[in-house]
Amino acid sequence: MKMGAEPKDRVYEDIKDNVKLVKVLNDYLDDYNMSCPKEMKLVFFLDAIQHVSRIARMVRQPRGNALLVGVGGTGKQSLTRLACHMAGYTCIQIELTRGYNYDSFHEDLKLLYESAGVEGNNTVFLFTDTQIVVEEFLEDINNILNSGEISNLFPPEEFEAVINAVRPKAKEAGVSESDRDGIYDHFISRVRDNLHIVLCMS
Repeated sequence: MKMGAEPKDRVYEDIKDNVKLVKVLNDYLDDYNMSCPKEMKLVFFLDAIQHVSRIARMVRQPRGNALLVGVGGTGKQSLTRLACHMAGYTCIQIELTRGYNYDSFHEDLKLLYESAGVEGNNTVFLFTDTQIVVEEFLEDINNILNSGEISNLFPPEEFEAVINAVRPKAKEAGVSESDRDGIYDHFISRVRDNLHIVLCMS
């Protein structure tokens, strides 16, 4: 248990020394605050320690996702951001503005898919119940969780760009360069492997 350990050196085991754990969490928090413009101030009491440990474990699981339920303002989003920082994952949230609609949501989802599926980055999508502008948002999230696919997310020209960008990675995985369906399936598989959704509900 040490800050900055390589993923292969991170062992899932019982924590015997809570004092050391709090020190490691505070070190990660200090590192987060130095690298992010918006400072977080957290107190690591027992429940907070247990919750951030659970979130960190869930998002690091293959195709791991999480549903966090609790009263608003209890730290669900803050602990998720810290857990992502601890894992070295990118945490992305949509930014609601006047006029934000379903098309805006799809544009944000495209960025998530490109990060996770094309670039292969471990990415966490943090989404709260206050961001549900239209119910179709939940339908898309349900599709991501079930199959990884969102129908008509990419228009033809953008779809072609995605296929071309993923083709080298698909070839490394044994997919024929001429097999467009196979390349797309590989892209969706990469999205499902690298994109983790954390839903915060109150």
